[in-house]
Amino acid sequence: MNPAECTRCGSTEFYEFDDYIICAYCRTKYSSAVTDEPPKETTIGVHSDIQLLLQKCKDDPANRRRYASLILDLDPTNKEAAAYLR
Repeated sequence: MNPAECTRCGSTEFYEFDDYIICAYCRTKYSSAVTDEPPKETTIGVHSDIQLLLQKCKDDPANRRRYASLILDLDPTNKEAAAYLR
């Protein structure tokens, strides 16, 4: 990969060092490795966080409305958390 223009300073002069292409003026590094692999998919799960907050609702009744609100921010359909707000 050889960038046509530096994104930081606008220079068009570069040199190669190790696995990088470096701007000759501001020394911004660009990766020279090009991969043909598609980006990996990631999954973010909040189930364990919700279970932890539900347990806090049971253990700390004085703050259960706060915990229930946090749960409903993550999962608006959670019936157990909605019951704590009644």
